[in-house]
Amino acid sequence: MNGFLVAAALTFAVVGVTVERAVQADRSAKDGVYTTVQANQGKTLYDEQCESCHGTMQSVTPDLAPLLNDYAFQTTWRDRSLAEFFERIRDTMPQDAAGSLSPEQLVELIAYILSANQLPPGDVALPQDTEILMHIRLDAGLP
Repeated sequence: MNGFLVAAALTFAVVGVTVERAVQADRSAKDGVYTTVQANQGKTLYDEQCESCHGTMQSVTPDLAPLLNDYAFQTTWRDRSLAEFFERIRDTMPQDAAGSLSPEQLVELIAYILSANQLPPGDVALPQDTEILMHIRLDAGLP
C-alpha cells in the first residue's frame, strides 16, 4: 500500500512539473523572437511575393487580400501560435504558388510581419521548427 501511495505521489509530482514547464514554455512574440536581419530579408520577400495582393505595410485599405498589420489581422491572430501562422502561409501562399516557399523564407516573412506589427526584434533568429513555434503566440496588437 505504501509503495502505491509513493508511486502515485511521484506521478502527480511529475505531471505537475510537466504542466508547469509547458505553461512556462509559452512565449509571446512581444518577447523579441526574431532578428532584424530576418525581418529585413522578409521585407524583400514580402515586396516580391506578397505586396501585390496584401498591399504595403503602410496601406490603410487592402488590395485583394487582407492587410497583415491592421486591427482585423491582429484580432484574428492575437492568441494563435506562430506555428499556425507558419502553416497557413506555407499551405496557402503565395496564392498562385502555394507551398513554394522554403521554411527559411517562411520565418523571414513572419519576422517581417511581426516587425510591421510593432513587435520587437531579439537576438535569436526565429526557428523553422513548428514544434517550437507552437509555443510562441503571435500576440500582436494592443496589450
